[in-house]
Amino acid sequence: MYDYNDNTQNNSPSETENKFLGTLSKFIHEVESELDIMLPGSASLQFLSYYRMIDRIISQKLSKNIIIKLLCPLDEDSRNLTKQLAHFVGYRSVKISLPKTSAKSSLFIRDKKDIFSFSICVKRQEEKRENKGSNNTIFSVNDWQYSQNASLVKNILFCFDMIWEQKENYDKIIKEKTHSELLVDIISHDIGNYHQILQNSLEIISSLFEKNGNNTTGLSQNGERISSFLAIAKNALNRSQSLVDNIRRLERLYTQKDLKLVLKNLPDVINNAYCTVEQTLYDNNPKGKKIRFTVSVIDGHQPSTINVIAEDLLEEIFINLFSNSVKYTYSSEVRIDILIRDYFIGEAKYWMITVSDYGKGIPDLMKKDLFERFYSKAKGTGLGLSIVKTLVERYKGKVWVGDRVYEDYTKGTAFGMIFPAA
Repeated sequence: MYDYNDNTQNNSPSETENKFLGTLSKFIHEVESELDIMLPGSASLQFLSYYRMIDRIISQKLSKNIIIKLLCPLDEDSRNLTKQLAHFVGYRSVKISLPKTSAKSSLFIRDKKDIFSFSICVKRQEEKRENKGSNNTIFSVNDWQYSQNASLVKNILFCFDMIWEQKENYDKIIKEKTHSELLVDIISHDIGNYHQILQNSLEIISSLFEKNGNNTTGLSQNGERISSFLAIAKNALNRSQSLVDNIRRLERLYTQKDLKLVLKNLPDVINNAYCTVEQTLYDNNPKGKKIRFTVSVIDGHQPSTINVIAEDLLEEIFINLFSNSVKYTYSSEVRIDILIRDYFIGEAKYWMITVSDYGKGIPDLMKKDLFERFYSKAKGTGLGLSIVKTLVERYKGKVWVGDRVYEDYTKGTAFGMIFPAA
């Protein structure tokens, strides 16, 4: 048995630790096609994270493109770690019933042939020095074994696959239900609100015409009011149509299963998106806004080499982001800065794109659920960022939002994305 404390970073591994970690590292490294992982609690994830085994698992995924399935309960302690794994691992949250004991058993199945299992004890103790109330977690490895027993592997694999299939079917049902509820919510609430505005404006205009009849003088005196309500009606109609267009895009993404992906040049895609937004401003720009647009590439990469595997919808990502920058920048000059650089996770190369603006910014409390309108019944009518998230993940990427100036959201917003390099 050996212990470690998650607040202690400088303890040197013991000989027993090194043997255990060496065997586990070799086990993960030798996976060729599939790695099934069953963990009964968040403590196991924390354990793997502390010893950087999660990094090794992700590295295997990126270098060999193996299939990884993880069954693990989802709680507050494991939430951040499962988010880290989400883009590389098939994850299913399950409730695993275990005897009430301090021992937590963990299990790996490698390539449906071999098993590596270990059990750990978890102890939490309160820090009674300067940081009162903070918790230290001590993990103790009780036992571990590596087995090639065919019948044992077969039986455990059968249980794993059965749990995985049941959970997968359940998740699909919940996803379909959530999607249906979202569409009903948008149609009944958001579009309904726009139609109500439109109806009220037209009724007021109609009443003015009825009141004045053929009296052109009366209509002339109310001309400004009529124009105002017509503008309100037109705006409501435009916003309703925009929402309908976005729903169509989301439905296309939701129902289209077979992707026809091709090589796409990111600088070309970004410039095309900019031209589209600029043309939109040219056609409809009552406030006279102009875009100041810059693209910078770090480390001297040639634009022609900055390619990803995607499709024409890739352009929609940047159209939505640029449109948001225009919408939420209240000055006449809309400044948008694009930064492109390479980024590595293990040996896998990605392209990282940062889109920064100088608009009103996004408060921290709003950042958490900013992309979630497609997945939950959040308030507000915008679906643009839901489209961004859906598309980025469609191309095996990741997107996040931050501040252009660290910890000062009022100075503008910065959206970051990574895509696997082609």
